[in-house]
Amino acid sequence: MSSQLFGLWGYLSILLWLIVPALWVLHHIRRPRRWLCHVAVLVAVLAWLFAVINSATYVNRIQIDRSEEIAAAQARQEAARKLAEESRAGDVAQKRFAEDDASDYLDTAGMDEADLKYMTSFDDDATPEWKKEKRTRSSTPKEDDSLEAMLDTSTGEEKGVDSELIEAAAAEPIMMPEKDYMMANRLDGWNLKLVRWLILVALAVVVTDYLKRANCYAEAYLPLPLPSGWINSQTPLAGARSLPATPRRGMPQELAWLSHRGETFVYLAADRNAAATIPERLPRLPLGLCKTDVLHVSDAQPIDPDFIFETLWYGRSSFVVDSTARAEALVTRMLELLQERKTSRAHTRQNVHVVWELPAPPAEEIVAEFERLGGATGVVLVVKG
Repeated sequence: MSSQLFGLWGYLSILLWLIVPALWVLHHIRRPRRWLCHVAVLVAVLAWLFAVINSATYVNRIQIDRSEEIAAAQARQEAARKLAEESRAGDVAQKRFAEDDASDYLDTAGMDEADLKYMTSFDDDATPEWKKEKRTRSSTPKEDDSLEAMLDTSTGEEKGVDSELIEAAAAEPIMMPEKDYMMANRLDGWNLKLVRWLILVALAVVVTDYLKRANCYAEAYLPLPLPSGWINSQTPLAGARSLPATPRRGMPQELAWLSHRGETFVYLAADRNAAATIPERLPRLPLGLCKTDVLHVSDAQPIDPDFIFETLWYGRSSFVVDSTARAEALVTRMLELLQERKTSRAHTRQNVHVVWELPAPPAEEIVAEFERLGGATGVVLVVKG
C-alpha cells in the first residue's frame, strides 16, 4: 500500500483516534477517576477535524494517472501499423524520395477503398486534435479607431477575479494509478465514518462514567437534578455511609450539593450555630435557579415528624433540626415509617438523605436499620466522620 494515499492531516487524524481507546483504558484503571474520558472526546473531535481537512485538501486533489495507459495504447497502435506495413510490403513501391514522409512510400493509389481507409486510420489517430480542426479566419471585429470611439464615455463594470478560482488553479492535482485512487477514496470514507462513530461512543462513555461516579463521594462532579433511578442503576447507593474525616466540602456546601442533585435532606445539626449556617432556600439548578425551601425545626417552630417524613418522601422541602432530642425522636419515627414503605415496596423518586452531625454517633442498631431499609426505600443515612 502506497504511503501517498493520505496527507499529513490524514495520518495525524489516524494517530489521534488511536489515542482515544488508550485514554479509555487509562481512565478505567486509574483511581480516583478524573478527566481522561473527557479528554478523549476532545481528541476524537480533533481527529475528525483533521480527517475533514485531509479529505478536502488532499484526497479531493487526487486524479487518475493515465500516462501508462496512453503509452500502452500508442505502443499497440505502432505495433499494429508496423504489422500492416509488413503485410503490404510486396505491394508498395520500393523507391522513396527525400520529400516523402513515413507513409508516402506506400502505393496508396493501387489500394482498394477498404485498404486505403484502414491505412489512413493510423494517420488520423496519430494526428493531433488541433491539426484536425479547420482553420478559420479571425472573427475578431476590427478595432474602431474613429473619433467617436475615442470619445466614448460609457463605463463598464469591472469584474474581479474569483479567489476560489485562483485557489483551485494553485492547488496542483496529485496523480496516482487508478488502483491507488480508488483505495485512497475508500480509506478516506472509512476514516471519516469511524471518527464520527468514535465521537458518539466517546460521548456515551462520558455519560455512563458520570452516572457511575455520581454516587461515589471522591469522584462525583457537577451535580445535576437527574432521576435517582438512573444513578442508582449504575452505582447502588448504600443505606448508610460515612463522610471521610477530611471531606471535600463543608457542611453548607455538602447540603447544597445534595440540593443541586434534586434530592432532599434532613440535617441533624450538632447545635444551633451549625443549624444557622444553612440558608432557608437552596437552588436545585445552576445559577441559583429553581430554589427549594429548607425548613428549620426548633423548639420555637416544632414540626410533626410524620409531616417531615412525607415532605421528604415526595421531595417538596428539606429540613434542619437543631435539637438532639427532636433529632432522635425523628429518626425513630422515620425508621417505623420506612418499615411500612418497605413492606409495600414503595420507593422515593429522588434519594432522601438523613445527615447525622449530632455530638454522639448513631447507635449500631440505627445504622443497621438504615442499611436494611435504606437501599430498598431510597432513604439513606449519612454520618459525618
